[in-house]
Amino acid sequence: VLISKFSLSITRNDIRTLSGSSWLNDEVINFYMNLLTDRSQRSEGKLPSVYAMNTFFIPRLLQGGYGNVKRWTRKVDIFSKDIIPVPVHVSNVHWCMAIIHMRNKTIRYYDSMGKPNTEVLNALENYLLEESLDKRKKPFDTSDFIIENVQNVPHQTNDSDCGVFSCMFAEYITRNKSLTFSQEHMEYFRKKMALEICGGELWN
Repeated sequence: VLISKFSLSITRNDIRTLSGSSWLNDEVINFYMNLLTDRSQRSEGKLPSVYAMNTFFIPRLLQGGYGNVKRWTRKVDIFSKDIIPVPVHVSNVHWCMAIIHMRNKTIRYYDSMGKPNTEVLNALENYLLEESLDKRKKPFDTSDFIIENVQNVPHQTNDSDCGVFSCMFAEYITRNKSLTFSQEHMEYFRKKMALEICGGELWN
């Protein structure tokens, strides 16, 4: 074990998934999602407030509906957050990122291969409706939300960097930055993520 934080432990084997052209695993992505949430708490008032879901949220939601995940947020009011990144592992072979942006009233899906996923977008919209009824005892109106598969996003040119792209979609958006990276930046991002995870903190 190289680091234990957020009730998660990262091993040497986990960090190895950030080297070369390896596929990122759940442990690395979940730890990184926690780093995004942690950064927003440390930068309160300077950056958007963030609550990132983990990689098991979407499978549970799609398999069993809201009842499967309603206890996951019993200690947090997601409606008080600005941005909620939600990692998506398509068919267990391709990482993507869905992002609920409360402040901008959007639910967007980012896929570095450009494929849409309306099923996940619909599931997240329904999740917000049911979460509001369950936790706040009142309806939530998404009628003015923009819900879309984002087409004009940075694209990967190999079959191994989807996890890094997905994490970067969330990293950039949670600090209000445009998605200006590309495939050529992935080797740098892999090294940076490895160092950030081992250090238990994002650099910026």
